[in-house]
Amino acid sequence: MKSKIHEHQKNNVISVSKKLIYVSLLFVSFVSFSQTRFVTREIPAGQAIEMKDKKMFINNEQIPSYEIKKYLKDNDYKAYSLYTKAKNKSVIGGLLLGLGSVLVVSDAVKAMVTEGGNYPTAMTYIGAGFAGVSYFVLKGKNEKMKNAIDTYNNGLKTTSDLENHFEASLNLVANQNGLGLRLSF
Repeated sequence: MKSKIHEHQKNNVISVSKKLIYVSLLFVSFVSFSQTRFVTREIPAGQAIEMKDKKMFINNEQIPSYEIKKYLKDNDYKAYSLYTKAKNKSVIGGLLLGLGSVLVVSDAVKAMVTEGGNYPTAMTYIGAGFAGVSYFVLKGKNEKMKNAIDTYNNGLKTTSDLENHFEASLNLVANQNGLGLRLSF
């Protein structure tokens, strides 16, 4: 049985779709520029970062994630690398979840719109697979984020211990290569 959609209806749907895409791109550009913050605050050095309900606090003041990222990059590279790995897991997991959801929903809509459409096609199964994989990708994100903050905070404790118990010695050393000074701390 042939579809009863006429040619002018198809062209009308295509023009409405193009307009909808242009309007949504314009909307996304406005929203993306409204989220940027041009003035960054100065985070005090040597302060511990607390994590409560997946939000970062320094001295009970919530700090945005981009400022935490910049602060860790400047102060503790190991914590910074763990933090960026956690953020990358979040992005990849969100992308897989979104793509999987779009595939499942678009296949369901396609089946409802077309006559005699088969619903669970390969697109649905691929989408469900993406959504399932995203769970495992997102699962370790919070643990990596906590490890990054703990690494930074432990580094602060180690540094303060070094400042309190700093012992240095300067020795004169003679061996087969000659004379020299040895500084140990």
